[in-house]
Amino acid sequence: MPAPESVVAAAIAQIEQGFAVFALRADAKVPVTEHGFKNATTRPDWIRRQLEAPAAGNYGLVWPETAPERVVVFDLDDGGGADRPWRDRMLDLVAQHGPLPATKITTTPSGGRHAFYRWPADVPVPAGDELFGFTVRWPGRGYLVGPGSRIGDHEYTAGPVKEIADLPEGWVAAAVAERPVRGQSVDPGVITVAGGFALPDRIPSGRRYAAVRDYVASRYNAGLGTDELWQLVRTQVAPRFEVAKTEAELRADFDRATAKIGERLGAPARAPEARRAVGPGMDAADLLGVDLPPLQWIVPGLIPEGTTILAAPPKVGKSCLVYQIAVEASIGGDLLGRRVMPGSVLYLALEDGKRRGQDRLRAALAGRTMPRGRLEIRWDARNIGEGLEEDIADWLDAHSDAVLVAIDTLGKVRGATDGRRNAYEVDVAAMARLQDLFRDRSVALVIVHHARKESTDDFLTSVSGTYGITGSADTIVVIRRKRNEAFGTLHVTGRDVPDEEITARFDDLTWTAAPGALSAASFERGEVYRVIEARGPVFPKSIADELGMERTSVQHIVAALVAQGAVARVKGGYVAAEVVLDTAEPLSLPLHSTHSMSEERGGGHAPAGTREASPVLRIVPADPTGWAHPCHWYRDHQSMHRQTPSGWTCDACYPEEGPTA
Repeated sequence: MPAPESVVAAAIAQIEQGFAVFALRADAKVPVTEHGFKNATTRPDWIRRQLEAPAAGNYGLVWPETAPERVVVFDLDDGGGADRPWRDRMLDLVAQHGPLPATKITTTPSGGRHAFYRWPADVPVPAGDELFGFTVRWPGRGYLVGPGSRIGDHEYTAGPVKEIADLPEGWVAAAVAERPVRGQSVDPGVITVAGGFALPDRIPSGRRYAAVRDYVASRYNAGLGTDELWQLVRTQVAPRFEVAKTEAELRADFDRATAKIGERLGAPARAPEARRAVGPGMDAADLLGVDLPPLQWIVPGLIPEGTTILAAPPKVGKSCLVYQIAVEASIGGDLLGRRVMPGSVLYLALEDGKRRGQDRLRAALAGRTMPRGRLEIRWDARNIGEGLEEDIADWLDAHSDAVLVAIDTLGKVRGATDGRRNAYEVDVAAMARLQDLFRDRSVALVIVHHARKESTDDFLTSVSGTYGITGSADTIVVIRRKRNEAFGTLHVTGRDVPDEEITARFDDLTWTAAPGALSAASFERGEVYRVIEARGPVFPKSIADELGMERTSVQHIVAALVAQGAVARVKGGYVAAEVVLDTAEPLSLPLHSTHSMSEERGGGHAPAGTREASPVLRIVPADPTGWAHPCHWYRDHQSMHRQTPSGWTCDACYPEEGPTA
């Protein structure tokens, strides 16, 4: 059905402000007309006619190329692999270049902004479609969805200011310094591609070959070879097609776009970067006979040697975890019940200051003394490719006992793209530069990075940026914890490490081990566990009274915690369990009068007079001092557990022990 009258009125209002508009489809940011924004009009009757088309429902917005004034529009959002929220990045820019005046702004459904500013007529337009790390729109180069349009249930809304303000001189000067001016003279015998080519989010069927051709040309000018171009077309361009092409069809388009590319485009605008020399190979039979050292773990099961990406959303405790790792490595301590390899540590805490660093160090030390000369903390660093690698190499050479270098965060040392390479290429190049430093060292490089809110069950997809980051790292650790809850999970995966989920608890700037049942627990379950941990043995009624909850609700929560092994039932109430499930082979135990035979639990018949204990039910002490004797039938015997001066014991499994004074 055609666009509603409110959208037509909004489009006409934009025409009255000097913009040209054109019809978009109702269900996507795709033009209705054949030539897209080239069909934009400044006539109200013509746009009404476009919006009456059956597929129309929204409209796009451009500033006419023929207008006497030029307008630049900043697309402010958190996309494109940004490491920090756009508001924080804009505040940094305002601090550098001065305040921005109130101007025309459109709020996008994702919470971003389209901010409009007038560009000085006497200043040439910079090359590329990016300024200060944000995508920008220039007259004749791309379009925006107009205010009043709706995509699904989300609307683009106009701000209260209608006038477009001038971009301040300080910002103009910084923009020109950041990007070279678009060239005016062109050799008529050579086709050139100036600036960068920005891939649209969606490529309609009629634009598929053109997108491949333009993308290949821009990446060719960046110095990439044919094999690299083909892989990028497959992974970066093809997934954006609204109508997919087969591999053969895509390859045919690619071959057509690259045929005689050197003759058509001339020499690349930038020579390819020098590549690492390829060393001699080795026969597979010889490789099998090489005595190679095992993988070195800095924190067993969490941080191995090599490059680790530690990612989490803001404010969930990732920097506090890095401080803990750094401190425990410096003093040879424990983290989450795991012995940390001791050695020297360099921590680039680039988002902290001395006051915050001091607080986190004190929390991690918990009253212990920090040895001198083991942990160096820096609050400033040069960017990758601008001296950071040399600085880290110098530190490594000066510390033969180094075990860990941490960079917090990647966004603080990753330089801006030059407009000729996409974000994926920049990420791969940045990671390669850092990884080269640690290739022949048994040292861990931990790079702290931001993660988005999880949209799928695959935690890897939450890591911000492109697959150039996660694909290049040896190990990925993602922290998942709800902002107002203490319990969370550290998800670990990598090339050389087994996948693992580590349940942990975050309190008072420190992480501690926690029962696995609480990793994704509700807030109420976490509160119940906290009361049991602090006051146990305690019964559900007392817990309910303390928390102001219904007794029946607490009983259900306690039962779930018991079933999952986080809480134990003992004489006098419930306590936080200090046991873990044992996956060792089942063992035969004498039958006591309190045991009930169960083929379902026992896994089959046992010889007369004995019973085979299932490894699912058998437990061992998590702490050697916690239990004097491990209970062999934990779930059946919970009411028979009692505490003695030497630890917990079970009257059912050990009746001969008798009461202990």
